[in-house]
Amino acid sequence: MKRLLSLGCVLVPLLLGWGGCDTAEEQRDFEDEAFSIPSGYTSTDENGEIIAEDKDDWRTAPAYNSRILVDPAFPNPAAPGDNVTVPVQVFEFNAVGGALQLVSFDENRIPRRLDDTPDAGNPGAYVLRFSPTVLGVRGLIRLFILDSRGDLVSYGDVFIDS
Repeated sequence: MKRLLSLGCVLVPLLLGWGGCDTAEEQRDFEDEAFSIPSGYTSTDENGEIIAEDKDDWRTAPAYNSRILVDPAFPNPAAPGDNVTVPVQVFEFNAVGGALQLVSFDENRIPRRLDDTPDAGNPGAYVLRFSPTVLGVRGLIRLFILDSRGDLVSYGDVFIDS
């Protein structure tokens, strides 16, 4: 039976033109990249217009590819008193089985939920917002978007100006 499943992972994707059974591995690689040290950010104005793009920011996880799109956070850089907005578009019904959560680490390296959408199961536009003052940090910070199971959907960096 195990041999049949392995064969199915190779033949079915080849016949249908898919990439194979490596989505789980791609997802793990994506998560490893997300938990690396931030090195840049996509600069945006107060309306969300991109000024300078960091290609590593706000990519969609392989598990959600083509079903969810995350636009860059704005404004970025942000002042401590600003409200930072992260727009999310869901394209497929039940692509997310429940909430989306925006999470980062505070000054003590404790993960903090900054905002969430109670139900992002329907296609549409969703907005996650937070004030950087709740984190108590300055400089480059990494934000994570998680689904209701805690799986990574996207990540990006925001520079908090002093």
